Amino acid sequence: MGDPAGIGPEVLLKSLPRIPARFPVTVIGDIGWLRKTAGRLRFSVPWSRFEWLDLQNVPGRFSPGRVQPAAGRAAVGYLRMAIDLLKRGRAAGIVTGPVSKEAIVMAGIPWIGHTEFLARSFRRKTVMMFVTGRFRVSLATTHVSMRRLPGRLNRDLLRATVRLTLQALRRDFGIRRPTVGLAALNPHAGEGGLFGREESRLLKPVVRSFRTAVGGPTPADSLMRQAADGRYDAVVALYHDQALIPVKLLGWEQAVNVTLGLPFVRTSPVHGTGFEIAGRGKADPSSMIAAIRLAQHLIRQRSRLH
Repeated sequence: MGDPAGIGPEVLLKSLPRIPARFPVTVIGDIGWLRKTAGRLRFSVPWSRFEWLDLQNVPGRFSPGRVQPAAGRAAVGYLRMAIDLLKRGRAAGIVTGPVSKEAIVMAGIPWIGHTEFLARSFRRKTVMMFVTGRFRVSLATTHVSMRRLPGRLNRDLLRATVRLTLQALRRDFGIRRPTVGLAALNPHAGEGGLFGREESRLLKPVVRSFRTAVGGPTPADSLMRQAADGRYDAVVALYHDQALIPVKLLGWEQAVNVTLGLPFVRTSPVHGTGFEIAGRGKADPSSMIAAIRLAQHLIRQRSRLH
């Protein structure tokens, strides 16, 4: 459900009628708050089609549209319940709603993000991938300042990111011989060292270690177009905006965040809590619907391999 004060409950309720009845879904949240939201916005929800785990953790005096510690505490409670189900083998994957870092920290809970929380809970190396249509891009780093970025990049990090991306393309997306393009760091891929030597010193050795499965390093402005045209099955970007700008241009409404490296499927919509429109019935559920459908597809794909 995500942060109950944001648009998470709304996009969830709008998405549920679009889920095929044959696919079992358990909703974790505060059912009273979801029913209240559905009533206020006049949504028709097929309540009987789903299993509901009701934590009843939204306080009586509660209003949408603002950052509040009670909402942050509730959102982490939903995630912890999902983790418990996963560890007990009662779920094959999760779709997480948007949360507010500020609200969670206000509640006294250390927080960086869903991906980091899940990686720590399952002691796994994880990679963030964004998917919109057939365009897929993984991030070598996430929230790092440009000043510190070159120092954060190293061969082990890049190889691990490429390796998890190739593994996901084979196992989860059913591509037998996937190819990945590695983005350059500098303009024109360094222009022979005129604009930087990271390409020759760092990136080219990584590409060589994967032989024909990885191409590059290629200037990002060219590589993203090549990947969108189908030349590569995925791209490994070196930093946040290098990945997110093409995702937003190519299909932000249908984009999905996928966490690679976990022993289960995890997806999420790419938007945030949307406090400014929460409770007004204006939230677009497209990304949540895409996240649920992709999670279902990936779970089916993995089940075929066992």
